[in-house]
Amino acid sequence: MKNTIFIFLILILSCDQNKKTQKTEINEKSELNSQEFDYVILDYQPKWYWIFKDAQQSELTQSELNEIEEILKVMIKENNDIQKKRLAEHNKTYPEHPWTETRYELKLEGYKRQYVPIINKNGQKIVWINFLCDDFGTDDWKNQLFEVEDGGNCYYNVKINLNRKEYYELGINGSA
Repeated sequence: MKNTIFIFLILILSCDQNKKTQKTEINEKSELNSQEFDYVILDYQPKWYWIFKDAQQSELTQSELNEIEEILKVMIKENNDIQKKRLAEHNKTYPEHPWTETRYELKLEGYKRQYVPIINKNGQKIVWINFLCDDFGTDDWKNQLFEVEDGGNCYYNVKINLNRKEYYELGINGSA
């Protein structure tokens, strides 16, 4: 009788633990979908050799997306501080041809994002993020890498090393 009760308790506890795990997964998925921007996580393709070499496909968790967001905020501030300084220097040097903007200041709001997470040859998780302010009215950006020439700060991308908690290779499209 004691064995039957003991087995019954183990079964109940394991079912309860399973419910907690399912609930956590559902909450994590709903948090992913409730971000304030449109995004997609694309599987790395070896043909994207200009983004990564010697890479293995990886995944992203909600926690990692949150970490990325904090790193992006730092990136935006640092970039925009540099751009404002360049604007002031230009206007001081060329007062007869002042600029009103640099076309290279960035923001996070109003962009769609493509995330490409990988594990590099050193075992570090790196995420390439492609930002686009215009998808030309298509949903292609959700399934394939979106590439645009020119466009200024309407299109930019960056790599984030999640192990080091740093960004690098910020690329802002040029202006034609």
